[in-house]
Amino acid sequence: MLGTVVTVGPLLAPQTAIAAESSDRSASGRALAQAAASGEQVEIPQERTEHETVFANPDGRTFTLRKSVVPVRVKKDDGGWTNPDATLVKRADGSVGPRAAAVDLSFSGGGDGKKLVTIAEDGRSVTLGWPGKLPAPRLEGTRAVYEDVRPDVNLILTATVEGFRQLLEVETLKAAKDPALASLTYAMDVEGLRVREGSAGSMEALDGNGNVVFRSPSARMWNSAGQARDGEGLSAQSLGAAPPGRHSGRCDPVRR
Repeated sequence: MLGTVVTVGPLLAPQTAIAAESSDRSASGRALAQAAASGEQVEIPQERTEHETVFANPDGRTFTLRKSVVPVRVKKDDGGWTNPDATLVKRADGSVGPRAAAVDLSFSGGGDGKKLVTIAEDGRSVTLGWPGKLPAPRLEGTRAVYEDVRPDVNLILTATVEGFRQLLEVETLKAAKDPALASLTYAMDVEGLRVREGSAGSMEALDGNGNVVFRSPSARMWNSAGQARDGEGLSAQSLGAAPPGRHSGRCDPVRR
């Protein structure tokens, strides 16, 4: 697990009598007592977050915080925790989404393309719409493949635990020369957020306090035959100049 381990000093008052009395009434205090008695660290479940785990140390006074750069667990609907799992499954409403993710993420099950993908957190959301109809996706683990959204062009959405990636797979030179690929305009709907454009085609969705909730970096374009040469292959909007290959974008939440 990637992350950091930090040991912090006493969180209770230094007086022994006050600390002992508080320990009897708190989860952290009980964990300190158990750790001291067993000689081993004891986790404090009440302190769990998606990225953090807190342990009481055997010295009976300090705590250790283990913080991961990626979620080590995600919330379940019943309030419990489960292991992260971005494997896509079909849902009762016809949409597609990951089994267990840190954000509310759904992909289109096919149709008019208005809700290609929606990513949400704490009631705030960004929805992107595809400019055209979508076939029912083929699910491949964490990937949803929408075949032939344009002739010889596949749209691929890949779920992650904290967001998604988007990729256009252009299979032939003829498809790459299609004028319709020179510019693609996605519909966008936001709830509880405002969107601002960054440099080189990046995008940020901000809450009412100006904090970045979701961020999408600049799109990239490359030839599947190999690495792009210097100065070649980076584009935020245009696909028309690229040889048969792939174009991708990503949207991720911002963790503070």
